[in-house]
Amino acid sequence: MNALTRWLETYFDEVEPKDFYREIFPVGELDVQGAFSKGKYTGVIVEVTDRSRKSKNGKEKPVIKRYSITDDLGIIDDVLKSGNFCLTAPISYAGKERGADNARFLYAIAVDVDDIIVKEDGTPQGLIDLWNAHIQRVERIPKPTMIVSSGAGLHLYYVFEKAVPLFPNIAKQLQKYKHELTRIIWNEGIVDIKTDDDIQYEGIYQGFRMPGTITKAGKRDGTNERARAFLTGGKVSMEYMNDFVSDKYRVTEFAYKSNLSLSEAKEKYPEWFERRVKNGEKGVLNPWHVSRRLYDWWKEQILKGAKVRHRYWCLWVLAIYAKKCSFYDEKHNPNPVTREELERDAWNLMDYLESLTDSEDNHFTEIDVMEALEAFEDSYISYPKNSIRYKSAIPFEQQIKRREIPLKQEDHLEEARAIRDIRMKRKGKDWRDGNGRPKGSSSSKQKMVDYLRLYPDARKCDVINGTGLSKPTVYKYYDMARKEADYFPTLDDILERSLDESFENWLGLKAGTGEESENNQADS
Repeated sequence: MNALTRWLETYFDEVEPKDFYREIFPVGELDVQGAFSKGKYTGVIVEVTDRSRKSKNGKEKPVIKRYSITDDLGIIDDVLKSGNFCLTAPISYAGKERGADNARFLYAIAVDVDDIIVKEDGTPQGLIDLWNAHIQRVERIPKPTMIVSSGAGLHLYYVFEKAVPLFPNIAKQLQKYKHELTRIIWNEGIVDIKTDDDIQYEGIYQGFRMPGTITKAGKRDGTNERARAFLTGGKVSMEYMNDFVSDKYRVTEFAYKSNLSLSEAKEKYPEWFERRVKNGEKGVLNPWHVSRRLYDWWKEQILKGAKVRHRYWCLWVLAIYAKKCSFYDEKHNPNPVTREELERDAWNLMDYLESLTDSEDNHFTEIDVMEALEAFEDSYISYPKNSIRYKSAIPFEQQIKRREIPLKQEDHLEEARAIRDIRMKRKGKDWRDGNGRPKGSSSSKQKMVDYLRLYPDARKCDVINGTGLSKPTVYKYYDMARKEADYFPTLDDILERSLDESFENWLGLKAGTGEESENNQADS
């Protein structure tokens, strides 16, 4: 028994594997086996078997099996008997694929903590400090619901009182939150690392070794050591979790499962609803065509600069770049990267990445390869460069698009007028001829506004009859005119709007959206 498990066993009650997953997935949360009920989903288990098969290039790779966790949790007992590496995430999915596109609800945030400080006499000082100082006394770190001793490290599970739906806006904030929570937990008094670059950041979709399944060390040395879970606290709310991070990392746009209906989701996330629910679209709307040279270049970077603690992320980025370069274009990408090519390259790189291992507790295994391949999907296709550099720890020069300094408005207009005059002179015409505004064209909407202020209950047909405007014109401007007719700005409104617009321009924001420009967006 390792030192971490021994300490946890001394101070906390152990949780059996099936009870562990019942804590995460309460009765009635998951779908019944074979029912395929609308609005019900299942968990997913991934098993890396001892069997292998040859790929097209003759490389051996393990056979992967996937299982659905249903409401009865019956599959848990069967999987634990296998003696293989088994992973799952505290998430429900539509189907057996663990991609972000299929993820529906998040039931817990799980944080992996490795390199915990252990003294020469076997005292797990890092774990003691984590619990006694940072959780109990200082309350710098939130109290986890359960802690899993996975062998060489710990998995801290913060189980939600109510599941959180993984809508795009919410998922993005949760990713950012977990990144900051991981940084806080990987404290220098808890883990033995040299710099912050050694922190292992993982996303909310990451799978973890199941309690009750064999550990890396147990598999390697034949002791059959198993991952074990311990109950350390109660379930948490997102409000409670937010108290431990600064404002910019807090999850502010979230709704619990029982409080958000499909109609509410439509109102809160209209673009997502239109794209995914109404139109049934999956993936990106407008994929761009990136040459496979990007993919080939990144393979070279892995061989040149991959480092221990970042090897998984190097392959993860390779999967992202493979997806970016998977769209066919006759001119720009005539030889796109396929899923089969990505898998072949990833398994070929495994031996090299394993050769970098500097500790018996940190081997690079088939599980790491399999998990990294999950990034081959549309949801990661626009992953930002800064995050790629940060996660992979491979520096590369960022190509900066150089733009000319824009002209002042008066200089720009001066050049435009000069070009206009030259072109019209060639034609022997005056640009003023025939360019007057058509009679009444600018007054149509205002005429409707004035009419609606006199007759607030007027319908579209009443406006047509009362103003003499054409039916297409009334139907085009009716809604806008209705809003303007109901709104009379005060002096304070005018001043406030002027100040807001000036402030947005000063910040370099898109006018009227409150969103930063693409080059200034923060990484999630």
